[in-house]
Amino acid sequence: MANAYPVQLTHLESLYLSDSISMFMQGPPDGLQGQASPYPTLLLKIGGAVLETDQQSSQVTVYFSLPELWVIREVTRSSVVIGSERVGLSLLLKVYAGIRALAAESAIQTTVDEFGEVISNEPGKEDYSDRFEDLKRKGGKFGGKNKNSKGSSADRSADED
Repeated sequence: MANAYPVQLTHLESLYLSDSISMFMQGPPDGLQGQASPYPTLLLKIGGAVLETDQQSSQVTVYFSLPELWVIREVTRSSVVIGSERVGLSLLLKVYAGIRALAAESAIQTTVDEFGEVISNEPGKEDYSDRFEDLKRKGGKFGGKNKNSKGSSADRSADED
């Protein structure tokens, strides 16, 4: 799914989230201003995970948007342990991985929107690609041998140019 991150949830994680998120919380976090409350949709996803993990006795994958991940992050406490499962810490690690991935994706998209995509027949692109391959072959900065590796003196002097 575009703009969503897959999170594997256990039965206990699903139950914890179901108990922690309410449709009647005090409105969306600051990052969600101007949007309708995401909680009904989020609760449907979590409720589905509760049902599926109960029926399957295994983890299920749920796709969360960036705003939904922030809501989950806000209600999750790292110190929560249910039985022997560290539910809080496990959820936070998954949520932060999703936030980081979706934030990076958003930053890349912003850059592409601002500067445009690099296309294969763009003028000058092949020159950079050829130069990169030359550096790799000669053991330059981007690959191959480094200055500390044993190579011919010609290779080392070419690297220093």
